[in-house]
Amino acid sequence: MTGRKILKGALTQLPIELYELMVRGASHRSLPAVDFTSRDHFPHRGSRVEWWYFTSVLTTPKRKAPVGLEVTFFRVRTLVESVIIHAAITDVEGQKFTYTGMVLPVCIPFTSDTHTVIALFGNRVRFDEGTSSLAIDTRLRGLQVSLSCDIRDVMAQGEGGVQEMQNSPGDASYYFTMPNMKTEGAIVLKGESLPVTGLTWHDHQWGNFNVVKMKWDWFSLRLDAYDLYVMLFNFDRWGTTYGSGNVYRHGQTMRVERFEVRASDVCVARNGVNYPVDWEIRIFESSEASTPFMTANVRPMLKRQDLSSLIMPDYWEGLCTVHAQVLTPVDLDGAPFLDKKVLDGSAYVELTGYER
Repeated sequence: MTGRKILKGALTQLPIELYELMVRGASHRSLPAVDFTSRDHFPHRGSRVEWWYFTSVLTTPKRKAPVGLEVTFFRVRTLVESVIIHAAITDVEGQKFTYTGMVLPVCIPFTSDTHTVIALFGNRVRFDEGTSSLAIDTRLRGLQVSLSCDIRDVMAQGEGGVQEMQNSPGDASYYFTMPNMKTEGAIVLKGESLPVTGLTWHDHQWGNFNVVKMKWDWFSLRLDAYDLYVMLFNFDRWGTTYGSGNVYRHGQTMRVERFEVRASDVCVARNGVNYPVDWEIRIFESSEASTPFMTANVRPMLKRQDLSSLIMPDYWEGLCTVHAQVLTPVDLDGAPFLDKKVLDGSAYVELTGYER
């Protein structure tokens, strides 16, 4: 074991175990369904963990290829309330992945009011109810982000926004997605200003759920030209896997109960962790179906999009392409939902828990 692994273990494992101890009872209480309102953009003080997670696929006149952006605000409450901010840029044309962040493991109050969702040291998320939009501003060591995102759709992950996290009954979180926010603004990357436009996928998740020894894979497939968005989530805790997801189109949501993922390649990260990449995904209409109704091939635009930290668990988070095919037409509630078609788009993939 290297010195870095020993130090990282000491810095990360104790806080995670402390969090686990504090949610042990709460994580097994069932959650009532909710209807997402504008108030739910703001912090839920009764939750011990909450995050506002943005992944954008953007274009700029200064690049011929897309630019990917990830910005995440984490709020974690144990003995103190901690705030963590991550930001990462995938510059496809420059073949460069840049990430930075801020970790404040002590109790420094953050701002939250009628317009400010969360703000700390010049980094903020704001909500404007009049225009139904979110604004993101970050200033983190050479990376600046200033974006305005218009909310168009809200997709509940799970019935009533209750997302099961694993096979243990009651271990769940509240989870809502805004998959297609129209976005414009600017990114400053190492002194270069990039005016950008595009679409942002926003996940807002909160609750009291287990995170110790949990591995998860998250796929967001964005087939914007067809108004089709797919979210797939695999949770693996102590070798037991639980998967779920949604297919969202024209304001309608189809629940995914079964899907299969197979990777054909490996990315070896800077810290030596192996992450599976180049995925083939097969999505089934029901848990009993023998053949998939949809397949998707997801491939990173850059292979090395891994984030490493001494304070936080390491993870792979990357901008990808997706080539999908609806193999058979699908009806939803007795009406046509998906037609047989070949689809191309973009995706973001997150892989967490592989460092163990």
